[in-house]
Amino acid sequence: MFRIALCGLLNSKRMIEARISAFLGTSSTGYVISEYGSIKELVTIGESYDIYFINRMQRADEDILFNHINKDHNTETGKLRFLTYVEDPISDTDCDTMIDCIKRHIDYDSMYLAVEFLTDKGLRSIAVSKILFFEYVNRKIRIKTQSNEYYCDDTLRNIISLVGNYGFLQPHKSFIVNLKNITGIKNYSISMSDSSIVPLSQKKSREFRIKYAEYIKENSSTVKRKAKKR
Repeated sequence: MFRIALCGLLNSKRMIEARISAFLGTSSTGYVISEYGSIKELVTIGESYDIYFINRMQRADEDILFNHINKDHNTETGKLRFLTYVEDPISDTDCDTMIDCIKRHIDYDSMYLAVEFLTDKGLRSIAVSKILFFEYVNRKIRIKTQSNEYYCDDTLRNIISLVGNYGFLQPHKSFIVNLKNITGIKNYSISMSDSSIVPLSQKKSREFRIKYAEYIKENSSTVKRKAKKR
């Protein structure tokens, strides 16, 4: 669940909600949008948010907002906040920028997201970015990480609801893989970064390859944009 603040975007909320819903699709990730007439109103109320979308006409008050965000950043967990300026009503170009901002928030969140599992080695908090794949075997879930493996009582359906929005897909009825840790796909075999091989079912092959290609394209585009900014 992430929280979004809109400042001075009275004519844009409906479009923003529509674009976010389309972007998230069937993902289990939820969000909440709160509206404010101005930056000063938001700061006075004192609420904190993960993402801020601000009317460009209100940039004159951005120092007030930055002070509020920095104070929140220092007094809570150090969690990064994301902010972008858009028009009101929002344009198609700004909609794309807005979605990119949300994607960066989700990507950042996934780097530090950890999920707790009651495993055969006790309760473990495992960083999502360190997980290679989940495998359903002998009525248990095998969790393969970059340096270890664990077993727990769970279902793949529940697992995908937890991590499905963080770059995980199901290439086979018995597996869920972390796209970030795939090194190659050949025929019906997926190579992982630790040299493990995960099967790719013929039934799921086409859809999986399409989604993996989209993932690679999106993430390579993000890298290129960062490089240009430097």
